[in-house]
Parts: sequence; C-alpha cells; structure tokens
Amino acid sequence: MTDRTKRIFISDIHMGDCRSIEGPHPYCWFKNNINTLATFLDEQLRATDVKEVVILGDLFDQWVIPVDATPLISYDDICSNPANEPVIKNLKALAKSPDVKLSYVPGNHDMSMNADNIVVTKQFLEKTFPGIRYFCSNNVPLGTYCVGTLAAEHGDRYCLFNAPDTWTPPQNTYLPLGYFISRLVAYKVATKGSNEDYHVTFENFMKDFLKRPDFVEDLLAAIAEDAGLNRESTINLLGVPGFDNVTTTVGDIGKRFRDLTRNWERTPDNINVPTAIIGDIGNLSYAASIAYLQHAQSNANIVIFGHTHQASMLKNPVNVLNPDQSDPDGMVPSGSIYANCGTWVDSAEAGCTYVETEEVPEKKRHFVRVKEYPTNATEHAALYEGFVDT
Repeated sequence: MTDRTKRIFISDIHMGDCRSIEGPHPYCWFKNNINTLATFLDEQLRATDVKEVVILGDLFDQWVIPVDATPLISYDDICSNPANEPVIKNLKALAKSPDVKLSYVPGNHDMSMNADNIVVTKQFLEKTFPGIRYFCSNNVPLGTYCVGTLAAEHGDRYCLFNAPDTWTPPQNTYLPLGYFISRLVAYKVATKGSNEDYHVTFENFMKDFLKRPDFVEDLLAAIAEDAGLNRESTINLLGVPGFDNVTTTVGDIGKRFRDLTRNWERTPDNINVPTAIIGDIGNLSYAASIAYLQHAQSNANIVIFGHTHQASMLKNPVNVLNPDQSDPDGMVPSGSIYANCGTWVDSAEAGCTYVETEEVPEKKRHFVRVKEYPTNATEHAALYEGFVDT
C-alpha cells in the first residue's frame, strides 16, 4: 500500500446561491469551473498518496450579493443550489472518507457574521459534511491549520479592508468594509452586465484614493458612483447581525468605517497599515513573514495562504524586498517558503490552482508545489516548487 504523504490546499472557490447564476447578468464568481473542481475533488478522493484536503476559506460566498438584494446569512441557499451539487457531493464523500481527511478554515467571504454565528456555522458544516474538521476560533471567525512546521490560513486577517471587524461600534458584527464593497461591485455586475473582478476594481480605486485624508469614505463613494449609486443609496441588510435597521446607506457605511486606519493600529498582529493595504491589493508575503517566519513564538517554515487569488511562491521570503529566487527548479533546500493557493473562480488569470505539500521522511524533506489544474502537459507539472529540510 502506498504511503499517504501529500496534503492538498485549495482556497477561494466562492460558490454562490441560485440568484447569483440566474438572470440576464449573473454576478457569481464561480460557475464555469464547477465541474472542473468536482473532478479535482474526486481525483483527490481516489488518490493513493493524498491524506488530507484543506480548504483555506471562501468555499462559500455570502458577500457577492447586490446591495438591493436580500443578504445571505447562512450557507443553506448555497448548498442547496443545484448548480453546486457536483462539488457538494464530492466534498461530502471526502468528509466521510476513512483515508482522506477534509479540513476547513474560514475566509472572509464565508466568515461568521458575529460570535453567535460561529457556533451555528460549525454545526452546519458538521451536519452537511459529516467528518469535516473545522478550524476556527471560538471568538473571532479566524482559523489556522497547523501541522509540524507548516501553518496555513486564509490570510484575510492581515488585510485592512477584509479582516474581521472587532472594533467598530456596535461591536456585534464582524463584517468589514470589504463586505460592502463586494456588494456594490455585485450590484454593478447585476445591473450593467459588466465583467468585474472585485480585486482588480478595488486595487484600481485604492491607488487613486489612498493619499486622501478621508480616503475610506471617498473610496467607498467612488466605488458606489462607478456602480451607478451615490452616498444616499440604500443597502439591504435584512437579517444581518449588528444593524438594527433593515437598510443603511452608502454614506452611513462610509462614516462607520472612517476611522479604519486608526482602529487598525489596535490589532495585535504587528501588521501595520501599509502592510495591511499591500495584502489587500494582492501581496500577503509581507504579512506571512511578519506573522510567522520572523515571529519569535512561531516555528513555522512553510506558510500557505489564500485570499489574493494569485498563485505564487517565495523562497526565503524573510527579506521580502529581495527574496531568494535563485533556485527556480526547486533543487536546493530553502530555509522557509511562502505559497499562495490562488483560486478557482472563473476569471482567474492563471486558471485553477492549488498547493500540494509532500513529506518525504527518508530524504528529510518537506516539498511545496504550486500547481495548476488541469495540468498543461506541455509545461512543468508544478508552476513553482521548493522544499525545506526536516
């Protein structure tokens, strides 16, 4: 019998409900790749060398909902969406498999909306996918998967606009400003039919407004205007914890988060505002280095994130301004490795990607590979590859 030495890390699938794929202008991020992911999951179930599949957040998407639509406050409508059935079916099979474990870490698009919702989410996942392992704090919708010297999480906790909000009163919702931006962009897609990528939209606006004194409010107002709305436009918040009224306005949300940068300084992770903004626009290697690879209380030498939708790898990224990339073929051991899973959304430039790790005890090596799926037979099997000594 072949030893099971591999772990598979995927993130940022973004399954939506029926509404998101219907109508003249579907606004969901994940539709064309549903069967591709289902096939991939089935292959991991049947593989003789895989021992665990770890989902690093954003399996479900409760954020990409137009501002005039009723919000999603649970995963029921996503799991019951017939289009998602192939993925749900194979996730259930993985969860009950005696050979391959299924683990789940929350992201920002599927974070629990308040503390009470964390328990509800855990119960829902364990009922829907019997056997799944849920890695999440009891107090905040953040989780870290750790095994040996490997640490993996979604990565949103290090991002200014997407980390769970624990400081803005009233403090009974974790939804950050990114939630409202996602809904504004979804509204634009649903009403205008534009092909929008939230990450690209956000990055473009961020560059223009970053140096303004009231950049948070101005940024939100500009994104709303781009969607055909204004500061007085309403946002449907029916059932969303932390909001007494059924609706709020774009302007009120801007005021709610106007002190975002000042409040961020209260976070305990030693991630400053510039680093948190860099994470928001697609580079989490700085945060990974600070939070794990340089941290005195961390023994991690492999860090895997998702969130950015950009598959990548950096070897020895402690000096993030000048990381060591002298070994492109992965033949020399690295002191540390940062890898990002990429995404499975339809618009992904690099296609569907994932991270594979492999422990080889006889060689005392722990390999990390960033791979595409399906693999292009004319190219290398791995987009990036490296290893650390064990």
